[in-house]
Amino acid sequence: MADSKEGPDWTNLAKNVLVLIAEKLVPPLSQFVMFGLVCKDWRTTIVDDHLLRRQVLKGCHRQVPLLMIPTKDKSPERRCLYDIISKKTYHTELSVPYSRRCCGSSYGWIATVDHTSAVKLINPFTNGIIDLPPIDTSVVDFTTEEDEYEFYVKKVILSDDPYAWNNISNSFEEKMVIPPKHYEEAGIALKYIMESSDGEILIVQRFYTTSDAGDESLHHWTVNFKVFKVERHANDEARLVQINNIGDEALFLGDNSSISVVASRFPGCRSNCIYFTDDIILFAHPYRASGPIDMGIFSLETGCFDRYYDHHPSHLDMPPSFFILPTLSENRDSPYLNL
Repeated sequence: MADSKEGPDWTNLAKNVLVLIAEKLVPPLSQFVMFGLVCKDWRTTIVDDHLLRRQVLKGCHRQVPLLMIPTKDKSPERRCLYDIISKKTYHTELSVPYSRRCCGSSYGWIATVDHTSAVKLINPFTNGIIDLPPIDTSVVDFTTEEDEYEFYVKKVILSDDPYAWNNISNSFEEKMVIPPKHYEEAGIALKYIMESSDGEILIVQRFYTTSDAGDESLHHWTVNFKVFKVERHANDEARLVQINNIGDEALFLGDNSSISVVASRFPGCRSNCIYFTDDIILFAHPYRASGPIDMGIFSLETGCFDRYYDHHPSHLDMPPSFFILPTLSENRDSPYLNL
């Protein structure tokens, strides 16, 4: 009789063993994601275990985000994920069409906007779609091109996971900030507000320069960052104090909701550094993002730049990549594990 060459059936591991394995995988969240993708039984285990999901949920907002990148064949409807720490591409393709501009990512949801300024939330991990209430575009009275409206919704940030919303109309509060005309050329800086891992409020300034590309468009690149801490004094007056060292922190900035993590928890993540994606939109014709040309790592210690990802040359005409943080949903009734 021939010996069987079949390996062990890992799908039949005892539930308590699977839970013990899953507990060892956090952080980083990317390992937990891959655990749930092994098979249906493994996925069901971590969905059913309430305490385990709570453990992961508690720390998932302090994880290193993944980078959403074009597929190898430049699909106009789908994208892939790249782990900037392990430098690994996950070739599982997610449905995120390029027909709408991405203007934010929070809680695993991507905010997208079209030329009418209609904002739609897309969750590529659950295939969830939410149409947000319309934005009043009457305040956008200084543009002459209707198809430019999508760029006046600069960024959408969610204060909570939409799965926790009971009613969209009651949960959604519109706060639209319209920058003055030519604001970015005049200031040559973008500002990000965020919370550090220890609860401090940080204001990050990103300075960039531009040059004429010779094809009626402008190219841009980041040249410096400055970080300020909000300090509250005895008279309840808040002041900005510039800091040149953020210690063991690593900041992730771009079209995503700004994220701060403790770098030492993630081998390979650089402390006292800022990871950034290309989210600069120049107020000049042609009025569009100019591809994923301005992304990298900035060291606050040395003032030097480095790269964490190089796009394939054929992808340089694609819209910019952005950070996204897959999260777990506590909604047990969801047919998917929101990873």
